[in-house]
Amino acid sequence: MLQNISILNQALDVSVLRHNTISNNLANMDTPNYKPQKVVFEEVLKGELANSSFEGTRSNTKHIPIGNSQARPFITEESVVTQNNGNGVDVDKEMSDLTENSIWYQTLSYQLSEEFNLLKTAIKSR
Repeated sequence: MLQNISILNQALDVSVLRHNTISNNLANMDTPNYKPQKVVFEEVLKGELANSSFEGTRSNTKHIPIGNSQARPFITEESVVTQNNGNGVDVDKEMSDLTENSIWYQTLSYQLSEEFNLLKTAIKSR
């Protein structure tokens, strides 16, 4: 459960970073030779989780198992040129990405809220 909370927290942080990156791309849509940026995280996280062998030591079976994910997002520059001035920002794509990211953020927020509700229920039932 705590690992889920940690992963959801990281995903929310990445969603905020992605929102800022998309907003920056949109703000520079008329800047000559501007190359749009994108955030890469999901692929890194999947690889990290698949190769994760870290497990916390449990001295009691009632302890919650823990793991450690050190996946970090990074920003890459796309090399697409869509305008005559060398600018690569596709406004329709950026707006679509922004909408998708907003829905993803709302979903993550809901899932995190549900994880805390489960944790609260578990604490109350003790």
